[in-house]
Amino acid sequence: MKRTILKTTVSSLLIFIAAFSLEAYGVVYEADTYEKLENVLFEQMSRYNQDIEIKYTGKIDNIEETIQDAVDKDIYVNSNIKSASWTITEYPHSKTANINVEINYIITGSKRLEADKKIDVILSEIIDPSMNDHEKVKSVHDYIVQNGMYDSTFQYYSDYDLLMEGKSVCNGYALLAYNMIGKLGIPVKLVSGTGHGEPHIWNMVKLGEYWFHMDTTWDDPLPDNGAVSYSYYMLTDNEILKDHTIDETLVLPQSSKRYFDYLTELGYDKLLAETGLDIYMDENTAKDENELRTILERKIKYHPLKISVRVSKTLSQESLNAAMSNLFRNDFISEIGYGQLNSDSTCECNVLNLYLKYKETPDRIAFDFSDKVYNTATKVNFNVYAIYGNRKINITDNVLIYPYDKEGISISNGTLSFKDSGSYNIDFEFQGIKETASISALSSSAFEYITDKKTENPVNVKIYNQYIDFSSISQWPFIENGRTMVPLRAVFEVMNCKVSWDTATSTAVVEKDGTKILIPANSNTAYINGTAKALDVPAKLVNNRIMVPLRFISEAIDKTVIWDNAERTVLIY
Repeated sequence: MKRTILKTTVSSLLIFIAAFSLEAYGVVYEADTYEKLENVLFEQMSRYNQDIEIKYTGKIDNIEETIQDAVDKDIYVNSNIKSASWTITEYPHSKTANINVEINYIITGSKRLEADKKIDVILSEIIDPSMNDHEKVKSVHDYIVQNGMYDSTFQYYSDYDLLMEGKSVCNGYALLAYNMIGKLGIPVKLVSGTGHGEPHIWNMVKLGEYWFHMDTTWDDPLPDNGAVSYSYYMLTDNEILKDHTIDETLVLPQSSKRYFDYLTELGYDKLLAETGLDIYMDENTAKDENELRTILERKIKYHPLKISVRVSKTLSQESLNAAMSNLFRNDFISEIGYGQLNSDSTCECNVLNLYLKYKETPDRIAFDFSDKVYNTATKVNFNVYAIYGNRKINITDNVLIYPYDKEGISISNGTLSFKDSGSYNIDFEFQGIKETASISALSSSAFEYITDKKTENPVNVKIYNQYIDFSSISQWPFIENGRTMVPLRAVFEVMNCKVSWDTATSTAVVEKDGTKILIPANSNTAYINGTAKALDVPAKLVNNRIMVPLRFISEAIDKTVIWDNAERTVLIY
């Protein structure tokens, strides 16, 4: 008997990340129970084995059901199968059977390896180690939406297709999100069901202690215009079930925590703004026409391409039109459009989306304070400019500055002030143009080491595009036995580390972001959070200054260190 599955049915959900190999042709597997038969089939399908031959010596009355169960066992494996067929030759007298299963996968094992390698490269480019899990998941979501296109021809089904061809159906979107997020160590699931009555698949993601639904396919607008939507980003069960259904056979965790509430509790204002969830703040909700006018005037100040406001369902169309028309008092606006009012996730208000066009669009925006190092004790006055060809217009009071989640910096009225040392990226937006200003702040003592002048010393050290001046400690870097030795305190303090000296043990102690480093003098061993690390050459005291091999810096606090031989300069990034 022979049977072909054109569309497999999902019966259970297990989180599974495929680790596979290409099995040698002609291998015959054995099983003597239904359970072992199912496990053999499932394992080989997980390994992308296309031809599976099994000698079965158990009961033979429910073999077909067992094969079907193996195909249906895991949604990840199931989503990678295009079709499956099998031939069963039964020998009733001996209660044995030869089973030949042929699997047609949406991609081959070699393509799976190729896709995984590309995913690793992409993650290395879009994920910064300093990101929290919320930021990492958003980066994955945005990458998929911005780089993928829905395949309306229904020829492309896999995450490989989405990576290599740039298009796929929902299956590819969900698989790519599953594999990318899974590689980040963040719990993720595949969810099958329907969307608007059509077969569909999406993801669930666990952030902190809460699970959320994420549909990257439906967040990728049609026609594809490169925009990123967050309409189906981190939804609850109730929110996703407005237009999705979930297969009844799936056993899924409950999702009831509103993502807006969660981000608000965490104080992640920047993520609230970036995902548009700040619309649920009271300041962005209008109960009447006057409140709507006030909100629109406040938002238009920053020249956005889109304004979203929650409005009371009692607000009339006449009041909406009057408030929108009032915006034309701003002579820089050329056109205002708006979409259909839709109920928000609470069903208490409608969402008004306005789309704006301006009479002039800048080529870019620029700053006068980026890529610099500042003393935390000083306040920095800054300017932001819109560049129109040869014209430069100061837009400091009109540029949108995204809320900053870290507490070490505050921004107000064109002034930066620092509460703590560190490196900061500040995001600005004006008429849809986004730019990031990168700055660093050092404590007053560390700032004394910084200079923009290269010294005549045989070895220089450069960080933040500035040189470290060691003249105040009268001890300069030097090269010994082919290794560059640098003064520990000066270099680590400039990298915003706390440095102290334990006189009793003649040990330097360096602390930063929960990492504690012990460097005993005249020893070939240092300790990072208690773990011993061998040094190329021993740390040594010179003129009462402890000198350490340069390479250790990169190992200790994850910095990139490069030796520029032409300039005789150490570059630290």
